[in-house]
Amino acid sequence: MGWYPQNDPRMGHLRHLVLLYGTDWTPEKLKYYVAHLDPEGRPDDWLFDSFLFIVLSAPGGGGSFIADVNRGTTMSGEGDFYAIPVPKPADKEDYEALLDLYFREGGLLDNLQAIVAGLKAVLGAPEHPRNVVLSIPYPGINQTMWGRLEPGGRILNFGCVGQNLTRATEDRLAATCWWVDQALARWDPRRYPDLNLLGFYWVFETVYRSWEVDDHWLLKELRRHLEKADKRFLWIPFYSSYNVHLLDNYQDYYFDLAFQQPNHMFYVKTPGIKGPALAAQARGAGFEMEYYVELNEPTQVAAERHLRFRHYLDGGVYFGYMHAACAWFHGSNGIMQMHSHPDPQERAFYEDIYRFVKGTYEPKLSRDEIP
Repeated sequence: MGWYPQNDPRMGHLRHLVLLYGTDWTPEKLKYYVAHLDPEGRPDDWLFDSFLFIVLSAPGGGGSFIADVNRGTTMSGEGDFYAIPVPKPADKEDYEALLDLYFREGGLLDNLQAIVAGLKAVLGAPEHPRNVVLSIPYPGINQTMWGRLEPGGRILNFGCVGQNLTRATEDRLAATCWWVDQALARWDPRRYPDLNLLGFYWVFETVYRSWEVDDHWLLKELRRHLEKADKRFLWIPFYSSYNVHLLDNYQDYYFDLAFQQPNHMFYVKTPGIKGPALAAQARGAGFEMEYYVELNEPTQVAAERHLRFRHYLDGGVYFGYMHAACAWFHGSNGIMQMHSHPDPQERAFYEDIYRFVKGTYEPKLSRDEIP
């Protein structure tokens, strides 16, 4: 099939999508992702064109918006690592809090609009509006008292306690579609003239079905709901034989655009860059670039991250994904930290990222050195 292309009009002309974790995205922080900054911190060019906001849990200690939590001491997919469904999934009040975080005055979307508008005065208008993708709360199966869609209605139950799997999945879909509709209702193009609400992101990195959960049916029905609203559905699965199988004809079933997550940055034993890249290319997917300066997770390969990131960058040239749709994981504020980092290698990587985004990066290693 070939790589998912950059600049597809149906995908808002997306080229490079940066993942923004957390809630503290002020205009000053966002500046480092919206624009390339010279060594003195002055903007001199546009950088990422698309922005994915990912909030893991409700503000103020509320429920979780993700599917699972990691257990064990390695916490990186190896050793005694294992995952369990989140014990405290978000309820309706948490879903509303997430909407407020995105859409309130001075919220995340206001902040992104403000910095894009301010940079236009310096850089001129970008060719296309900046894309926004919002992460959808995962309807966790331990949530048995989510709340009522309407006053006097029944309380939705996402679990199979006291009901069958079909009823639980229908409730999960109903709450998810409600949240999407609330987000669409709050979106006002007049308030965000420099932004485009491209669509929504599914946070769980696999598609799961068991006696207690059916994400396959939920996702297919949710995809239909989003298509009616002319919004796109995005996904970033981790690399495994099961997830690669799910990428076969994924656009016919679940998602409009998937980025393959290789995990070469995190695990001791990985298939490297080549295997995930060729698998993604064969299935019409994009590719996720992965790096971090600091990461609150005891990965066993932290000392190798500079070399491994070079594999990602150089692999983009050798395997073609530098000119495909890319997503960017950078840990917590990684790219902002790299800009003024005392380590010259981190500062050099900042410029390498800029060149990669612009399509002008040149590899430093030979093709044979890329695993």
